Amino acid sequence: MKARFLGGGDEVGRLGMVLSTGKYNFLFDYGLNPTKPPEFPMLAPPVDAVFITHSHLDHIGMIPWLAKNGGANIYATPPTLAVAPILLYDTVKIANIESNSLPYEQVDVDNIIEAFTPINYGEIIEFKDLSVSIHSTGHLVGSGMYSIQNDRKFLFTGDIQSIDTHLLFGIKPVDTEVLFVESTYAGKEHPPRNAVEENFVTSIREVVERGGVAVVPAFATGRAQELLMVLENTDFEIWIDGMARTVSNVLLSFARYIKNFQRYKKMLRRIRIVRNNADREKALKGDVIITTSGMLDGGPVLHYISELNDEKNGLFLTGYQVEDTNGRMLLETGSIDLAGVATKVYMNVKFFDFSAHSGHKELLEFIEGCKPDTVVLMHGEKREDLAKDITNKKVILPKNGEEFEI
Repeated sequence: MKARFLGGGDEVGRLGMVLSTGKYNFLFDYGLNPTKPPEFPMLAPPVDAVFITHSHLDHIGMIPWLAKNGGANIYATPPTLAVAPILLYDTVKIANIESNSLPYEQVDVDNIIEAFTPINYGEIIEFKDLSVSIHSTGHLVGSGMYSIQNDRKFLFTGDIQSIDTHLLFGIKPVDTEVLFVESTYAGKEHPPRNAVEENFVTSIREVVERGGVAVVPAFATGRAQELLMVLENTDFEIWIDGMARTVSNVLLSFARYIKNFQRYKKMLRRIRIVRNNADREKALKGDVIITTSGMLDGGPVLHYISELNDEKNGLFLTGYQVEDTNGRMLLETGSIDLAGVATKVYMNVKFFDFSAHSGHKELLEFIEGCKPDTVVLMHGEKREDLAKDITNKKVILPKNGEEFEI
């Protein structure tokens, strides 16, 4: 077989990989980086099927382009297929507002939905001379990795999380001969999750006790829902705003994909949802506001920062801040871009590592558990740090655009 990365090979983001079996061309993920302006992968060749691991934009952001360029069945779990259009329609909306060029339009999102084909964990799709199955990765509700089997076994992971969280069980190894695995946190470890959660709740309580509000920017898919569960046993008045509220409600339809669905459903009943400007004003008098965007590049979070920009209030980042985003600008300079004006943030700014990716040691343990003879490290900027710790296996570090034999 041959493989070629269209993006996300030697970088984090805009992931897309073509796997050529001789009879078929399969595309695994096809994303963009939601920077300003967006960064796109290379254009995909005609493919026979598309396999999507999860609904983050750096894995799905380019799939509407396929609607007008050959198309193909797009396989993913039902939660992924339900959430993906929300993010894709929003991507088109933002591009139009900001006058950024996208290689597709809203009608292409409409059309690509018709190609969506659900596949559940453990289900097998049969092609003429091979089969494809999907397994949980612990990264998002409905996230999956694909096992391809003919006379050999191949496994493509997408993003993975090894630890159990409030929302999901961690990933379990799957036996394979060739493993394509992400390496986002190669060379880095995450602090113990219990300590992060305790510090997060304590920091919010400190803000509330001095009469302030804790604004928590969060990714709409995955992070927002996990943070709600972290705050489950607190007495805070919690508001949720932006796309996070929509995604949270959509996931109520997928009980089998959530670790403890009854807990999740109970928590959603308890929180307060911002539905209009009047609610947004009420949220300013609450305790916690979980809102998009997670990198401060748009959405209601900018309104809350402008209204609450003093040292009494908190601004708690909970996810990785990509270069050239407002979130990264805040961490590096203490300011953000508000309506084109560099604005100093006086709020109490803290960062909490709630990453949904495995750390270095966890990646090594997962790789060993899969028992591959060949490991392809993708979706990472420091893959060499991981490669040097992988023993008794062939390790491939692909570059974008280069075709290689596996």
